[in-house]
Amino acid sequence: MKKIGVAMNISELGATEDMIDGITEGTLILEGGYKVLTKDEIRQVLINSL
Repeated sequence: MKKIGVAMNISELGATEDMIDGITEGTLILEGGYKVLTKDEIRQVLINSL
């Protein structure tokens, strides 16, 4: 994926640790998927994606 220019993490898209809370709050949580994530789980996924 990297060879064809796909971003491998969100920091490559310009996201910083300071933006994590804003991104988390702006995330729409939809019911009905495999697992509905909490805001804390979303925040952790974003941190791990930096």
